[in-house]
Amino acid sequence: MDTVPIPFRFDADAWSVDERGFSAARSNAERLQFCLNYAVLAPSCFNTQPWFFRLTGAALELFADRTRRLPVADPDGRALVLACGAALFNLRCALRYFGLQPKVTLLPWLKEGDPLSGSEVPLARVELDGEAACPASERVLFQAIRRRRTYLGAFDPAPISQSLVDAMQEQARHEAAWLGILEDREAKAEVSRIVAEADRVQLTQRKFRMELARWCQRGAKLAPAMTPGALQLGPHGEFVMPFGAFLDPALAGDELADPVESTPLIGVLGADGDTPLDWLRSGQALQRTVLWARAAGVWASFLNPPIARPESRIQVAHLLDRNYPMLLVRFGRIPPPAPSRALRAARYVVGH
Repeated sequence: MDTVPIPFRFDADAWSVDERGFSAARSNAERLQFCLNYAVLAPSCFNTQPWFFRLTGAALELFADRTRRLPVADPDGRALVLACGAALFNLRCALRYFGLQPKVTLLPWLKEGDPLSGSEVPLARVELDGEAACPASERVLFQAIRRRRTYLGAFDPAPISQSLVDAMQEQARHEAAWLGILEDREAKAEVSRIVAEADRVQLTQRKFRMELARWCQRGAKLAPAMTPGALQLGPHGEFVMPFGAFLDPALAGDELADPVESTPLIGVLGADGDTPLDWLRSGQALQRTVLWARAAGVWASFLNPPIARPESRIQVAHLLDRNYPMLLVRFGRIPPPAPSRALRAARYVVGH
């Protein structure tokens, strides 16, 4: 069965999914499809939401929607696969919450070492393998899915507790990834320099500026009107590129603080390999870690430019003495409330 292209749609109601609706799902296919309402709440670069799902009998397959790829900002497709991995984790988490045991096969038809470019094979296949009680820790993660947002404003400078940092690192390890921590002044100053240089290089590229403008304009036309100060949530961007293009100066007081150096905690999510399988696992680790943080009252935003640029990625790796960083993440607390960004609802990302 061929993948059916889905038109680009935003839906302001995506965040309002009600878990009580699960009781109306009778078949496994209906249960899988209902849980997609949570999968689509994952973060993605430029808010492109580059995922596509297809029901095949009682199984659900996850594809990368390549009509939403960013050939300039994300030439390798790494950020695209990370986003799909984040959506996959949300799906797994929702299924577990509703007492179902998902059987997940990553890259089911792709041979080890094969590139993803131009491939129409699924990134993952999800089947149901009976029922199981949901552990309390996973219930916490599920409840954080609808409360997570990407926050682009200045964070409260209060430090993140070591116990929470340790727990976040454990969440990343659970998905075969690692979370490096940069919190001392010297390390954050170096990250700030790396981010600024990566931003500068990207913004000198005409094709990048066109790609950035195209997705920002697309979101601006289709998203509902934003309330004053809502730019802090990056209505047109998730894995922010460039970071400075989305930071709202009004959120940082009279003088705009450095968005990296003023952040209490910079996390670097990475893996021990750099294959599509590692990207997919890292995307799941990203979402698991961010949801755990959000459950503890900590918000996050993402810095992709240093990873998209090979020279900057090497510099980030040297800072931690670890290979293959996938994404930089800012962590901190903010004053409530925080509005939502517009998303495509689950019914727009399923082919039959």
